[in-house]
Amino acid sequence: MKKRPLWRTAFSLALLAAVFTAIYKTMDNITVHNFIVADDGLTQAFSYLIVGGWTGVIFGLGFSLLLGRKIIDEDFNGLVFRNSTMHWQAINAGAISAGRTLFLLRGNQLGDPSMLIALGSGTIVFTSLYDVATKQAKFKDLAYPALLVLVGSALAAFGGSLVVTLTGILFVVFLSNGLSALSEIVEQKGVRASDGVNFFLWRFFWLATTGTILAIVVSGIRGYSGILLETVTSALKYIPFIALTMFFVFLGIGLKLVAKKFSAVSMVLIVLSAQIILGYPITLLGNWFFPGLFGEIPTEPWIWLIRLAGATLIIWAIQLLRKQDSKK
Repeated sequence: MKKRPLWRTAFSLALLAAVFTAIYKTMDNITVHNFIVADDGLTQAFSYLIVGGWTGVIFGLGFSLLLGRKIIDEDFNGLVFRNSTMHWQAINAGAISAGRTLFLLRGNQLGDPSMLIALGSGTIVFTSLYDVATKQAKFKDLAYPALLVLVGSALAAFGGSLVVTLTGILFVVFLSNGLSALSEIVEQKGVRASDGVNFFLWRFFWLATTGTILAIVVSGIRGYSGILLETVTSALKYIPFIALTMFFVFLGIGLKLVAKKFSAVSMVLIVLSAQIILGYPITLLGNWFFPGLFGEIPTEPWIWLIRLAGATLIIWAIQLLRKQDSKK
């Protein structure tokens, strides 16, 4: 078997994915705080799900054809239609991801990027159990790093307000992360049946389709169809910014998918938790130059000291996995 270059190992791909993921999640947060706004939080989240989903499908196709083979996956040789295994997994992952994204966008309205990115690491609990059960990883290799990330994430997400933190935990940790864990597992099966680029495209197509149907049906039942249409229409002028966001989505998710071809899901996600640390400077610098860009963020030094302690534990966990990866 041809040895992969250093930057194409599962660890390196996951670390690169963490950088791009931190960027696109920050841009998502900017969008829901400044661009796509509505008096009703659920309608706001639905509107971004529709506009962001179809922007991702259209621009994602262009990104894939131009950069898919060079940057994401060397196995990509063009758009594939006749692969039933990949399509079924893409449909499942896309539908699950639509629900996960909805709860994540709702959570974005409650806090700043550093907090929301940190809460997202709860997915590791669910995927670690799966990887051990399916013998893709050993319990002794995962237990310590996973524990460090979970404790670190809890500290890193602290925002000073217990109510906001608990609400964020409901939408992000339990609802979004539960669906995210299921999606991550399905994605691994799909990408191993095809390639990272094709699976990214078809997953995004089904995410946009499911999300749109869900938004229209639920908004109709609630009597918010008019507000949904108005919010979606007003969001169209922000397509350039959303398209740029989708470029980083393409890089972040695409590289993560390829990493899961070669490694257990939870190990990839532990390395991906580096995005939490990256969320700190992005949040602080963004708010410094553009006050209110992410809504209200904590300014008390003691809160940031607690978050820094959490980040230290996460760095420790990533370092442990890096050592394991270097021995393979």
